[in-house]
Amino acid sequence: MDAVEGNGPQTTLFALLEEARVPVPSPDEISDSDITAVLWKVIDGMAELGAYLTSTNHLSDRELYEVLWNNLLREDHPIVSEEFPLMTHIDILGGWSNEDMQTYLTYYADEETRQDASENGTVPIPDHVDPPYQRDHLLPSSGG
Repeated sequence: MDAVEGNGPQTTLFALLEEARVPVPSPDEISDSDITAVLWKVIDGMAELGAYLTSTNHLSDRELYEVLWNNLLREDHPIVSEEFPLMTHIDILGGWSNEDMQTYLTYYADEETRQDASENGTVPIPDHVDPPYQRDHLLPSSGG
């Protein structure tokens, strides 16, 4: 139970993907013509491990892969027994920094959320922009 609570040994999604023989090359080693295929192998590999992405439509395939490779795949996760399989939802904007909030308000927030933020916030609300990429609806999900 300590592992589930984060008190036990840790690993990374990067290590788990490598263990599952999912190639995770450096972004610098991937050509523009191959980046989409490599990204989707990693996304599918993550889903097989129980890790699901959201809020990716504002990033190109290369930008998303770089965020995964440099940051998110390297975060610690508990090593748990088979009785408690990994299940995690990774919101690309999950850090909720000021930049993440601005990105959320620009690309993802509905008008009611934008209005609430405008009334309750101290920063100007950016104009809504349709996300430049349409990937989120294709991402694997846990069904929950």
